[in-house]
Amino acid sequence: MLSEIATLPRHIAIDADTVAHEAGFAKSSNIVMLGAASPFIAIPYDELEKAVCGLFSRKGEEVVNANLKALRAGRELAGRER
Repeated sequence: MLSEIATLPRHIAIDADTVAHEAGFAKSSNIVMLGAASPFIAIPYDELEKAVCGLFSRKGEEVVNANLKALRAGRELAGRER
């Protein structure tokens, strides 16, 4: 399947589970993917960061920071791949 994706003119393949684990919260793979999509959507990045803070604030600072790290990691990967 990845070989088929690689034939497309614009593609990004990210191992979101591994990136999330490295960010410190294995469950944040969806946030990694949000970060990877962020350069391509019409939502300002700082608004995404605020949303992540709001969504995870009740779970504590450690979870918030891990998800922010995952968001940034996804964005950096997408930027590097473009």
